[in-house]
Amino acid sequence: MRKQVTTALAATAAVSAIVTATAFAHTEVKSTYPSKNQSVSKKLSKVTVTFSGQIRSGTIKVTGPSGTISSGKGGRDPRDVKRIAVPIKSSKKAGTYTAKWTMKAADGHTQSGTFKFKIK
Repeated sequence: MRKQVTTALAATAAVSAIVTATAFAHTEVKSTYPSKNQSVSKKLSKVTVTFSGQIRSGTIKVTGPSGTISSGKGGRDPRDVKRIAVPIKSSKKAGTYTAKWTMKAADGHTQSGTFKFKIK
């Protein structure tokens, strides 16, 4: 009986460890460029979102007083498998802009979010 209880406890501990590891394995936003609410110059040439883990794909759309200033949908940065990036058009007005992103993590989960920044 004692051996059965020990085996059951060990199995429960193993399952608990796997579930806990899985729960904490989700990819999260590590940083953005520009940073949330940051003011940047009109020389801004790209917007990026960097994640805590590898991603499969992603897009970013940037809009504000000049309309859409992102050039295309962007995508995963070929130099960093944890980042999505989009080039920014040269014509942009001063004001507040919103970057809306969507990403598919390596584990297949899709996530999305937004952040605002200012161009001066």
